[in-house]
Parts: sequence; C-alpha cells; structure tokens
Amino acid sequence: MASKKQIDTQLSKKLSWLLRHGAKTEGITIRADGFVSVPDLQKHPRYMCFTLDKLKEIAATDAKQRYTLCWNPELGVHEIRANQGHSLAVVEGEAGGLESITHVSQVPLAVHGTYYRHWEAIRSQGLSRMNRNHVHFACSDETNSTLSGFRSDCQILIYLKVEKVLADGIPIYRSSNNVLLCPGIEGFIHSSYFQRVVDRRTGQPLHIEHCY
Repeated sequence: MASKKQIDTQLSKKLSWLLRHGAKTEGITIRADGFVSVPDLQKHPRYMCFTLDKLKEIAATDAKQRYTLCWNPELGVHEIRANQGHSLAVVEGEAGGLESITHVSQVPLAVHGTYYRHWEAIRSQGLSRMNRNHVHFACSDETNSTLSGFRSDCQILIYLKVEKVLADGIPIYRSSNNVLLCPGIEGFIHSSYFQRVVDRRTGQPLHIEHCY
C-alpha cells in the first residue's frame, strides 16, 4: 500500500501537469495569469480528489513553492496556479503573474543546472526551452539548498550573462517563487549568452563553443 507521502507526491505531479500543460486538453479554463478556478477543477471527474484542504496542503508544503492558492473576492472562488513551468501558450510573460527584469542589478546571479548527456547539444545549439514557454534559471548556485529552477542532482552549471541578454532585448522574468525565466530567441539561448559553464562537483570550467 502506498504511503501518504507517495500519494501526496503523485497528486502534486498530477496537479503540476494540469496547471502547467494540461488544462486546455482537459477542458478546464485557465486564465492568462495562469489561475484555474478551484470549483472548475473539482467539477472535472479526474480532479474531484483535489479538495480545498488538499490543495492548501499541497501548496503550503511544496518545498519549491510551485503553487499559488488564493481567494478571488471578485469571483467569490478560490483559485490556484503553477508559479512557472508552463507550456500553455495562453500563459505568458507579465500576464502570467511574472515580474519583468529590467536591470542587471535585479539579478545578481542566474544559473541553469543540466547534465552531461545534454551538454554537446547545448554547447552547439544553446539552451532550449523545449516544450515550455521559458528556460529556467535559479538565483543561487548553493548546492545544499532546495532551489526552484534547479534540479538537486544536476552535473553542470551554466551561468547567464544577464546584462548582455537584457541589452539585446531578450526578456527575463521572475516568478513568485523566485525562478528566473527567459524565452530566448526562437526558443533558444545561444552559448554567446553563457558567462561560464562549470562542473558542479569540481568547479572545473567547461569549454564553450561559439562564445563571442
């Protein structure tokens, strides 16, 4: 029998998929700011298990603060959204509840964690946002903390030239759980925007091609 922790993990993954990727597919209305009405969610047969108390628990205990759950006084309902990670085209930019970064002083550090199995493609093509709206960056490279935008077992750290990105008119946003988001150019952030790349464990630098 699955433990409560295992069940809660599966529920969180199910909720994350819905709010980031699946609302439209499931026929659930999602606004441009990423919010979904809790009553609308609960009406769907696949999501009736998400009571308000369960949603409050998931949002409050998520270590990476992936969710925002709040009361909408105008509509008289609770609403919930994922704070970042969307692939839905309807959720984008500042309309998606994101802060626009306008100066490098707002972002002392932006770092993306990845793996050696992806490095050759990244070095030659750049960082890809894949099927999401943005490439994710953490605001810290501390290895002993839980960071949103940063997988705990990543092997490579890619540091972003924030000043150059902004100077070239490429937007950077910050989500409410402090993840930095950049759409890149046509879905890619070229290696010319990499400040440095290092092995996470040893700190040794990795060679960057096409860096100018």
